[in-house]
Amino acid sequence: MNKTLLQYYCGHCNNVLKELDSEISLNRSMEPCPFCGTLLSDSLQQRKMQRKTQPPSIVFQKASDMPKLTFDIEQIDSVLHFLTLNQKICIAGIHTQKIIERLCVRAQLPCRYGGLDSKVLLIDGANSSDLYQCVDFAQQYGLDAKRILSGIISCRAFTVYQLANLIVNDLQKTIKQFDTKIVIITHLLNFFTNDPYLNSQEMEQILRTVVKSLKSIQNCLVVVSLGLPTQFDGMLLQLFSRTIKIKQNYHSLSVHLSDIGKNQSILLDEDTLEIIPSH
Repeated sequence: MNKTLLQYYCGHCNNVLKELDSEISLNRSMEPCPFCGTLLSDSLQQRKMQRKTQPPSIVFQKASDMPKLTFDIEQIDSVLHFLTLNQKICIAGIHTQKIIERLCVRAQLPCRYGGLDSKVLLIDGANSSDLYQCVDFAQQYGLDAKRILSGIISCRAFTVYQLANLIVNDLQKTIKQFDTKIVIITHLLNFFTNDPYLNSQEMEQILRTVVKSLKSIQNCLVVVSLGLPTQFDGMLLQLFSRTIKIKQNYHSLSVHLSDIGKNQSILLDEDTLEIIPSH
């Protein structure tokens, strides 16, 4: 006999949170959604489902159990709340490498300090890694810089074909090998746009394969950085539920944040990207 089942989901990201026989209050929960970070007191929704024989079950980890990576930049964290597994985020524009190096350090912090307690798998798509910036962040946090650098598994590509091979054929195996919770790919489109001898149609075909491979990654946070706008941005940006775009705005930085279609712009001093706030 079929019974009515109440399914509770986040109205912001549409991810299912619980399935129960009985009603619960839609405005009492003060926890954030474990998938997008929105307060459930604002976003929790209910819908009726038909259940046959399965008992009610909780289909997600409690928010307190989910690893949550923060930028430690108050203005950004107040909008995006946190990053976690199964999310894909794009950071585009100027000064992206400063945020990348910051995340390379913070991802290795324990979860209670806003990290993922994980090694970082870094695919350097344009020889853009800045070890000095990474060491500087580690020192600001009072961490052992050598230990932080040893926690970054770096892979370099020097052609579009090497980059595609790393992502399509090697990435999933390397994630499992090092049990990493975060993959960072810097300047992914650099080789697709900076070689005048490459065929545009071939590049589109390769990029489609790359996007398909990135889309299939599970149980891992994927962060991709881009430089200036290119003809291939439209193909790639469809992959991301969250984007950060940074532009110069006189003596400040204009940062446009998009979180599953919700947009917000903030202004930051350039120093904010480099300086760790005192806690």
